[in-house]
Amino acid sequence: MKKFLFTSSLLAALSFPAFAAPYTLDSANSKIDFQVSHLKLTQVDGKFNKFNATIDYDKASNTLKTLEGVVDITSVDTANAKRDAHLQAEDMFDAKKYPKMTFKMTKFEAGKIYGDLTIRSTTKPIVLDATLQPNGKNLDINATTTILRSDFDITWHNIFKDNAVGDEVKILLNLKANAQ
Repeated sequence: MKKFLFTSSLLAALSFPAFAAPYTLDSANSKIDFQVSHLKLTQVDGKFNKFNATIDYDKASNTLKTLEGVVDITSVDTANAKRDAHLQAEDMFDAKKYPKMTFKMTKFEAGKIYGDLTIRSTTKPIVLDATLQPNGKNLDINATTTILRSDFDITWHNIFKDNAVGDEVKILLNLKANAQ
């Protein structure tokens, strides 16, 4: 009987992921920001106001198991309505045709989040430098990377071409999540 109970307990324990648990994104306290140079003299800061994420985290090993996100392109906010409208235009994000940007993690290793970023139906692998900070039932994920907007066909087709806006875009994630 003891052997049966031990075997049953062991099988039950092995059937669950090792302390991995889903987390709910606290979107009110999370941010997805970006920075890009403007006229090679200044920097434009922007953010996306509407996004969601699926997060699965193993507290015991401090390992991110899943990070998938969806960003609503129409929520772009640079504190300039005219610029925001242009960012949604056909030659930039083309929000009517491509209303969402997505990210899907493929691996978490040594403080780096590897994954696929899709913008304008173009998918490219990216690597984010990340820190995970568990705090009781909460989790903070801070991550940064730099992408080239030209890799995603985000170009400005006018007489200034791309000289007015830098090609490098820094992405800064500050995600807060709560254990379910």
